[in-house]
Amino acid sequence: MRPGDILLAAEEIALQIQELIVSQDLPEGLRLPSERDLAEMMFTSRPTVSQAIRILVVKGLVESRRGSGAYVRRRPEASLAASVNLMLDLNQESVWHLGDLRLWLETTGVDEAIEHSTEDEVTAGETALVRLRESTGATASWMSADTQFHATIVRASHNPYLSSIFESVHTTLINYEYRAWIANGTVPKWLGRSQAEALTSLHEPILKAVKDRDVEAGRVAVLHHHRAMAQHLAASHSA
Repeated sequence: MRPGDILLAAEEIALQIQELIVSQDLPEGLRLPSERDLAEMMFTSRPTVSQAIRILVVKGLVESRRGSGAYVRRRPEASLAASVNLMLDLNQESVWHLGDLRLWLETTGVDEAIEHSTEDEVTAGETALVRLRESTGATASWMSADTQFHATIVRASHNPYLSSIFESVHTTLINYEYRAWIANGTVPKWLGRSQAEALTSLHEPILKAVKDRDVEAGRVAVLHHHRAMAQHLAASHSA
């Protein structure tokens, strides 16, 4: 079989495996059958299955663990985050453009969350806000809690594509912005424990706007948060 024919066959097998994962709703972390078993199940060769698995790894639907096999991932946004991160590595001056993109995505996400969010999703936002407040004073914990809060709000838009793109952009940007503090194990002054209420007050209006179904308040809150955090970061990096 020629290389081009192998690739076409692998793409077809990748689609079959993808359909299996989706139709059977296979959970995150489930180990797929071995390449040999998949080849027998799908009446194809093991090299074709190996190529199909690589295609699904690039898509972010499968994780390949050396010596262990292939596992369901169900997080295609991870590969998007890798692409965004590579773009940032290649052009670090584009960080401001990435910040603008995050602002635009979150503004749209909050607009849609105001229209579509449920009571349970508002409650999830309140829980995430509490975690955010409690994480003040610990850089790594704050990064995780901040991502959780913003992602929870945008997920309430009920648009999985918007949610995935936003989370990829936000995660890439916050990892880039906080990388020095994480590497050094330090906490910037604006993130100290004494700043818990001030930092919470930057995030709380976003959730309140969703809860009150107030589009204008939501846009103002997201923009205010964006500008305030940019000022914190600029002041910290210039110190």
